[in-house]
Amino acid sequence: GLVGFPNAGKSSFLAAVSKAKPHIAPYPFTTLKPNIGIIEYTDLERFSIADLPGLVDGAHDNRGLGHDFLRHIERTRALIYVIDAAGVDGRDPVEDLHQLREELELYSEGLSGRPSIIVANKTDLPAAAGNVERLQAEAEALAEEGVVG
Repeated sequence: GLVGFPNAGKSSFLAAVSKAKPHIAPYPFTTLKPNIGIIEYTDLERFSIADLPGLVDGAHDNRGLGHDFLRHIERTRALIYVIDAAGVDGRDPVEDLHQLREELELYSEGLSGRPSIIVANKTDLPAAAGNVERLQAEAEALAEEGVVG
């Protein structure tokens, strides 16, 4: 499942890697229900990917629609953290990664320990330049700890 804060680009990512047509707009909370995309390989293997609604700080305490959104994450076997590397909404990408993992863990112990990868999104924007390197360093540190792959 795609996990990220609002406006991180989860729906754009889903549309890019599958034939799904989620609603995409330049404002937060365009995804209110999960969108499912199917990724098919040439050898007839396929898997589904879920674009989950964006989380907000305090979602584990049911802030916003926290529990409604978080319960969808419990159904996924693996997590893809979609991080806005440019910090378009004034957010720090490395801090976003930590906050997302913390929200998942506070909601359900062990949830943040599922197999996961980190996707740096919006890397084409100039503000992303230094942040991509910071995210890479953080991803490597988490991989060494066995937290992400």
